[in-house]
Amino acid sequence: MGKLRKYINKVSFFILFFFSFGVLAAEKIVNIDFKGLANTEESYVRSRITSTEGSFYSPRTVQEDIKALYKTGMFSDVSAERESIAGGVRLVFNLLETGSIAAVKFLGNNKIKDKALKNAISIRSDSPIDEARIAESEDAIRKLYEDKGLTLAEISHRFEPFDTEKNEQVLIFDISENNKVKVRRISFVGNKVFSDKKLAKQMLTKVKGTFSFLSGSGKLKDEKIEHDIELLQNFYLNNGYIKAKVGDPQITFTRDKKAIYINFPVHEGEQYKVGNVEVAGDIITTPEELKSKVTVKKGEVYNSSKAQTDSQTLSNFYGDQAYAFANIYPALNPDDSTLTADVMYNIQKGPKVYVERIDIKGNTITRDKVIRRELLVKENAPLIRKDLEMSQRRLYQLGYFEDIKVDVPRGSRDDTVILELTLKEKPTGSFNIGAGFSSLESFVFTGSVQKDNFFGYGIKGSVAANISKLRQEFTLSMSDRYFLDTRWLFSASLYRFSSALNQDFDQRATGGSVTFGRELFPFLDVNVGYEIEDVSITNFSAEVPKFFQRNASGLTSSLLASIAYDTRDNRLMTSKGMYHAVSGQYAADTIGSENEFYKVSAESRFFFKLPLKAVFKTRGQFSYINSINDSPVPLFERFFMGGINSLRGYDLSSVGPELRVPSSATGSDGRFVYGGNRMLLFNSELELPIYDPAGVRTVIFFDSGQAYAENESIDLMRLRSNYGVGLRWNSPFGPLRFEWGFPINKRKGDAFTVFNFSIGQAF
Repeated sequence: MGKLRKYINKVSFFILFFFSFGVLAAEKIVNIDFKGLANTEESYVRSRITSTEGSFYSPRTVQEDIKALYKTGMFSDVSAERESIAGGVRLVFNLLETGSIAAVKFLGNNKIKDKALKNAISIRSDSPIDEARIAESEDAIRKLYEDKGLTLAEISHRFEPFDTEKNEQVLIFDISENNKVKVRRISFVGNKVFSDKKLAKQMLTKVKGTFSFLSGSGKLKDEKIEHDIELLQNFYLNNGYIKAKVGDPQITFTRDKKAIYINFPVHEGEQYKVGNVEVAGDIITTPEELKSKVTVKKGEVYNSSKAQTDSQTLSNFYGDQAYAFANIYPALNPDDSTLTADVMYNIQKGPKVYVERIDIKGNTITRDKVIRRELLVKENAPLIRKDLEMSQRRLYQLGYFEDIKVDVPRGSRDDTVILELTLKEKPTGSFNIGAGFSSLESFVFTGSVQKDNFFGYGIKGSVAANISKLRQEFTLSMSDRYFLDTRWLFSASLYRFSSALNQDFDQRATGGSVTFGRELFPFLDVNVGYEIEDVSITNFSAEVPKFFQRNASGLTSSLLASIAYDTRDNRLMTSKGMYHAVSGQYAADTIGSENEFYKVSAESRFFFKLPLKAVFKTRGQFSYINSINDSPVPLFERFFMGGINSLRGYDLSSVGPELRVPSSATGSDGRFVYGGNRMLLFNSELELPIYDPAGVRTVIFFDSGQAYAENESIDLMRLRSNYGVGLRWNSPFGPLRFEWGFPINKRKGDAFTVFNFSIGQAF
């Protein structure tokens, strides 16, 4: 044992000696030079290598440096030389630059313009010659031609000298477009259950037909073929053929190489039905409760899409319990003797996930606190899926953002994530001056200053004026959903209004209101407030009975209350969601009001997003007002129908209960519309984009409504209706509306058509 120890000590001594000698013998790099640089900065080359002046020379490190310089793609040849000098070694890298591209040209392209080709490629002028990027560019050009059906197009490249001293080259892409190839026939072999026609309907690739130029069918694209195989495979899986196989197609060209035949080999197998349905793994509730959430049932034909949807449903359920990374997938256990397949949903819940922090990006105007107060997800709290979805929805509903991207990368631990919100803001303010023409008001001037996100604090404010021959209106308003950084809602307004639009009297009003409220539940607001208004009614026509002229003016002091449920995706430009509201107003002598009445109103609006960016909107409204003393309901509070915000096929305030009164000494009668104390209104419209980037849309609408007097019962058969078309433009001056309404069952005195112009949103 002693001899062995002495032997080990001797060996260790010699190893240590030679290692120390090797270190002492290693030479330091005194200087590093580069030869052959003409267009490349030396600082860039130094940043790519590991060897540095002052470090020990290592052949292995130098070899790694050579490989690193090759990988830059800027050099076609790299070598290194070592020279002994005083104090160490001098390292010299000999470099042969690949040169740079002075210009990019395309030859032989007739079907696709140079501009489209340049936009598709990744290599540009004044960049170094990089064969990898050139190959990528060839593939991009080839794909453009495939999209046009020119699958036989051949792409190659070459160089021509441009400046030999600077080693600059012209990159030329030679293109041979060849003939356009169309799909003439799609067939299948091995299919017995489903016909060729049925299977071909499942594919993206289509046979060239009469209207192929509209649908883009008849073109052969490699990525489409690959996707078609998946679509056909899924079609069989969704119909119970769990062992079906769709192979790569055989593609055959016609003799003139202008068309092809595509033939898919298919093995269908047998159809399987669902056997037992079970759940297994990490069950956080009971198996029975989880199985109640799945739609796949025993005895039905197996459908892969339903099983995948069930997996997502279960994943959402686990996500709502903070298991954000739960892995749930259906497994099949087929029984060939009974042609059934048991379905087992395997559940791996993983750890509960918490939000480590919330990062907000892209908000250059909107302050962080305005965004964070809309989030139901909080830092250091569990990540609940439905809360995350609701938070994104609430942010969209503000109307401040065009796009909101949500990412949840892993945090510092496996059970944490970082919630990243990337926002794209849109303009929320406008200064508008406009003019228009109305068939009723003649020339109309409008001006407003509006801001929906004042200084990024989420406060809305506006000053507006509308002036015409018959109307002058001035308003000042503001609202804040988080008044003084609390959960209270606050709004206030002041207005002055004068109008001669009603042919039977003139009206002037000055007033204001203030309201406070609170969000009780998500999307459900409750408000209470106070309004004061001084109204003067003058210049009565001869048709207005004395009964309505008495107590027509005075001060209205009233209490306000409302409750609203609002799930619209965007309060400014709504495309989906709903809005329901019930409001009340009470004016009485006890609160200083000369006019005494109470009013209630209920309204519902629905918005549906349709294909092609179309939006269908519908609204229903019922309102009721009644006097609480012996005086009639004042004229200015009664309900009149007609105009751009009610029945668009009728003149303003021309529809409602009316009286026939003597209008002249000869005894002829005049018509006086005095308004109702109840009102029904229904609007529906379809908005279609004309040029969506500019916010130009067309609208088709249908309206129906009526106002009823105190002595009349509500009769739906008496509803007045109209239809019409319009043009809307979300212009820099605000939303402009141009609409033409046509009455249905036109009566005496009704116009054939009514033109309406307005600045502002529809319902």
